[in-house]
Amino acid sequence: MSGRGVLPGQLLGRFSVRLRLTLLIAAGALACGVVMVAALYLLMRYVPTYDLAGTPGVPVIEDPVGGAPVAPPGPGPAGPSGGGTDPAGTVVPGIEVPPGLPEIAVDPALLRSPDGAVRSTADVLHALVRYSGVAVPALVLLGALLGWVVAGRVLAPVHRITATARDIADGNPHERIRMGPRDGRDDEFTRLSASVDAMLDRLQAGLDAQRQFTANASHELRTPLAATRTARQVALAHPGAHDPTDLLRKLLAANEHSIATVEALLTLARAEHALEPVEPVDLADTAAQALAEVAPEAAGRSVTMHRDLGSAVVLADADLLRLLVVNLLHNAIRHNHRGGSVALTVRGRDGAAELVVENTGDVPAVDEVERLFERFRRNGTRSAPRGHGLGLSIVRAIADGHGGAARAVPRERGGLAVTVTLPAAGHGDLDRPVPG
Repeated sequence: MSGRGVLPGQLLGRFSVRLRLTLLIAAGALACGVVMVAALYLLMRYVPTYDLAGTPGVPVIEDPVGGAPVAPPGPGPAGPSGGGTDPAGTVVPGIEVPPGLPEIAVDPALLRSPDGAVRSTADVLHALVRYSGVAVPALVLLGALLGWVVAGRVLAPVHRITATARDIADGNPHERIRMGPRDGRDDEFTRLSASVDAMLDRLQAGLDAQRQFTANASHELRTPLAATRTARQVALAHPGAHDPTDLLRKLLAANEHSIATVEALLTLARAEHALEPVEPVDLADTAAQALAEVAPEAAGRSVTMHRDLGSAVVLADADLLRLLVVNLLHNAIRHNHRGGSVALTVRGRDGAAELVVENTGDVPAVDEVERLFERFRRNGTRSAPRGHGLGLSIVRAIADGHGGAARAVPRERGGLAVTVTLPAAGHGDLDRPVPG
């Protein structure tokens, strides 16, 4: 412990929340009691007009100086102490007889009151303070007891949330709070538990996707390595049975596939986690460059390319935007039939830029279209002979990273139509300072 000691706030912070709530409620009851007693004291002191006649049947004379009631004098001389006297000459202490007033008999028994009797304004105020001194502590104790019970009921959902979080931390990731309408409540705690459950569901889905992605990536990287090892082993075992040129061609193809997969993974990671400083980019120019880049592959597959490039400027990373268009075109060419066609359209609409790529080909199942955006998904299967299955995943990651969206729908005549929507320059989420 430091030399300064423990501050009151630090000491209170060591208590449980339930105890702190109890102490706060008790302190509130004490403060209310003190304020109430003080207010009553002031009201009783200055508001009413008191007319204390003492014992019924005995007249009272107001003291012209102090205003305090005094008993009337009795006949006979005053006692040695200046008090009045009864007919027998008994002195009544504490009663002064004003000069010039006739003396009358006063029975001392009538002036003697039991303890606690109210005979003056001061007695009323003293009784008020004395009885309040008993009532206020009782009120504080009752408030503390009720506060302890109420705090326990209020904090019960917190204990449930804590227990669920402990179960999840102990190795049960599928446990959920599930505190909802079935509990008969709809308050801050139910909304908190629903938010926590939703967060846990998203985290669990992310962990599952990450595990699946790790397994798929390992498989993609292991397959070409295993193929090259097998080819080398066969060539070493039978040196004269294989053409060295053909062997080198196979090894080079496997190596290029591995390089393409690694580059795609790096691109995906870059698109998901870190964008370079964005700048205004003409989407039509980017689309034209991508068309020129994929033209040889389209010609090799006899796929006809159509373009309709309108003006649309977006704030984006130019390299990632080019990769987005190239991946869309590669996907449209490779998942097409020979002699098919691909249409690329760029247009601006309602403060947004739209990029649409349509291709001919087989008619995909409706429930399989959304799964095409999954990582390592090749045309609905994992057995496609070409590509690495990351093309549309990269497209969606880049679109999301730029505040846009990517969606796909099957075409009635076969093939797929993929639409990427990006905020135009100066609109939407991109209307913000450029990151440094």
